[in-house]
Amino acid sequence: MWTIWGPASEIKDLGVVAEHCPYCDRTTTCLVRSVCKGAHIFFVKMTFVTKETSCCCAVCGGWFPCELWRYPTLMTVREAGTLGMENLLAKTNPGLVERMQLKEQVSALGGDPRFAVAYQQLEGMRPGALHGELLKQLLSWERLEEEQRASIVQRISVSARAWQFARQIAPGFPGEAGCLAAFLAGLVVWSAFLWLPVVRDWLWGTVTVAVGCGVAAFTGHAFLGRRVRRWAREVLAPEAEHAKVPLTTFLVVVDDLPESRLGVMEELWPIKDQIDTIRAVLLAERKL
Repeated sequence: MWTIWGPASEIKDLGVVAEHCPYCDRTTTCLVRSVCKGAHIFFVKMTFVTKETSCCCAVCGGWFPCELWRYPTLMTVREAGTLGMENLLAKTNPGLVERMQLKEQVSALGGDPRFAVAYQQLEGMRPGALHGELLKQLLSWERLEEEQRASIVQRISVSARAWQFARQIAPGFPGEAGCLAAFLAGLVVWSAFLWLPVVRDWLWGTVTVAVGCGVAAFTGHAFLGRRVRRWAREVLAPEAEHAKVPLTTFLVVVDDLPESRLGVMEELWPIKDQIDTIRAVLLAERKL
């Protein structure tokens, strides 16, 4: 059935990386594939958010989940074929090399179980300025006083909990809240082509299209802003309190996300895009 507005999905082969396959227990070439979901108006696709990413092992053919943010770049099949595994690993997945090296350090410093737990929690967070700062402090464990060790363990625990909470709450964040209303508002302006003779010439027609786009953008922004403010008050604040996640840490973790890339958007990116609005609501509600 033909629909004006509705959900849509898309599968993309993003490229090739070096990754460790959990099935054959080898570090090898893997194809990265994403499943993106969004919406369409007529045949025009709106913003698509990456819901799932997976790797296909070139050795055993097994598919396993992966996290796109771990790869600074992806190569084409042809480019990957010209590189040895060591170079491919260095270009596409340097974090894997670091994790392998850090595991050796974990074994050496594993006498204190707090270190091992903190390292595992930190491993689950996205690399960024915050992650780098916490990792640097953790790796100086042997030189830290007992009070400093307790402090870094606490910071990592709270940050890791905030990161997991952000990932859990992201699917319910208002997405294309005002898209349909915005499109209809723009359509009202664009319909002037049909019923006002004065705008049928090229110049006035161009102005009408531009005004229609402006009306659509303003309407969409207004609808989205209103829903985001309501979400911050009625969903984020109570859920964070229930999960015992400090909202200040939640905002720091989300704001630490790097720029969007590869033509796809992760689930947390819409939250970061509206972080100033969210912060203003939380301040007004005295939650910060």
